[in-house]
Amino acid sequence: MSDLVRLFHHQWSLPVLVELLRGPDRRYAALARRLKVSRQTLTDTLAALSSQGLVEGVEADYALTRKGEKVAERGEALLSALGGKLANQRKWALPILHALGRKPQRFGELKASLPGATPRALSMALKDLVASALVDRRVLDGFPPRTQYVLQQKARSLAPLLDQIARA
Repeated sequence: MSDLVRLFHHQWSLPVLVELLRGPDRRYAALARRLKVSRQTLTDTLAALSSQGLVEGVEADYALTRKGEKVAERGEALLSALGGKLANQRKWALPILHALGRKPQRFGELKASLPGATPRALSMALKDLVASALVDRRVLDGFPPRTQYVLQQKARSLAPLLDQIARA
């Protein structure tokens, strides 16, 4: 799970990888222009991807490594399956979907499976996922009442894609 968390730590990681895969011009300025992202954000994202061994940079020209190509190909399928649902995703949204792909979980279980996530960050990401109709929040009967988070049907197809990205 930690590789997936590292990959999605920067919101623009997946779009940058996919753009490097399909974009004809891989120069820094062209990437910034096509993605409509600030130069500082792009610099930080490329540095993170480079440290993970996914991108190589020569001057202002960037290329995917073999590992980066695998992740980008799977990431392209994931982005098209999402269809813009997580355009303003929080960094924990996709790792949460990956964790819920295995089984429905309560908040504490999610927190334990995502080391480094603060309760506030998880709570905000879960609210976004519920609002985008990818996750269902269920309140279970009992005393005290318990809350469980479950992937909705349309999000279940994302779990295998996230597994493939995590393994790449």
